[in-house]
Amino acid sequence: MSEVTPVRMPKWGLSMQEGAIVEWLKAQGDVIAEGEDLVDIETSKITNVCESPAAGVLRRIVAQTGETLPVGALIGVLGPQALSEADIDAFVADFQANFTPEATEEGAVAGLATTLVPAGDRRLRIARVGPAEGQPVVLIHGYSGDLNNWLFNMEALAADNPVIALDLPGHGGSTKDVGDGSLKVLADSVGAMLDALGVPQAHLVGHSLGAAVAARLAADRPGLGLSLTLIAPAGLSASPISETFLTGLIEAQRPRDLRPILELLLADPTGVTKDMIDDILKFKRLDGVEEALTALRDRMVQGDDAAALRADLRKIPSALVIASRDDRIVGPPDEAALPAGFRVAWIDGAGHMPHLEQAGAVNALLAEQIRSS
Repeated sequence: MSEVTPVRMPKWGLSMQEGAIVEWLKAQGDVIAEGEDLVDIETSKITNVCESPAAGVLRRIVAQTGETLPVGALIGVLGPQALSEADIDAFVADFQANFTPEATEEGAVAGLATTLVPAGDRRLRIARVGPAEGQPVVLIHGYSGDLNNWLFNMEALAADNPVIALDLPGHGGSTKDVGDGSLKVLADSVGAMLDALGVPQAHLVGHSLGAAVAARLAADRPGLGLSLTLIAPAGLSASPISETFLTGLIEAQRPRDLRPILELLLADPTGVTKDMIDDILKFKRLDGVEEALTALRDRMVQGDDAAALRADLRKIPSALVIASRDDRIVGPPDEAALPAGFRVAWIDGAGHMPHLEQAGAVNALLAEQIRSS
């Protein structure tokens, strides 16, 4: 039945294997526009909204609230009102009889193979995906994050370019030594890692603190950055970075204390999952992490690095800034203070994590930025 459109469990990121239905936002029988918000789905990383793949009537809700299904499974059916219930029943039965969940390789829970790379006197954990040849896209996460923060973006970017995601010093599987916690230390480490990999040029993409690191690297090493994209960048707002978030994350030791801190990251606080909380708490228990986060926090709150970076932005010919007006961590960037070559793309329905909250829109912007550079 070509007029029937299945609504499937989406695949958001390399590591997603299944999702749980949180809430249907439309009722059976509602007329739906293509791209309209249809159902909230929880993954191990975040709760997000699944948009309708086509226009039509929501003829059948197959997966009920609370059900967990594999990626690709049938969760709903769109079709014209004229189709009989028997036709819908037949479509659902045929789909279920022929559906096979995608195979998952053993050990591929994180979806990535990682390795440690020398970076001066440090070692950084990296993951590489995509083609072997071409100009790489380098992904630099934010404060308290790691390379897994890019799992909703890596697959889309790797369709056309090699992708290198890394853990900054003090984070993930990298050396926990952050020196004086300055942007220069972090940027020099990323640059040394690229040197060790034999990468003379790359498309630089950073989020939050990682955006400031990417900009520092681009300013200090002209010619390295083929393009520069700054997502929710720290240090480019007229308002100071949230010390409540930075300090709260360091001090929280229990899930109930950490949850309200992490909820500051998202436009919809219900997007914070148990796995997200557990991952942060496990990370904070590693030797050297609290000291590293404290050093980075103190440096960011002091503000000298951000001021120096703003003065050096003129050394960077152009950049794309992806931001939200509802960012409660770093605030929206001050467009009037940015150099002429910087362009701001505003993302609705997101807070400080637009590359997770609105991954499709951000991925499209990233792809266009890379293609046009």
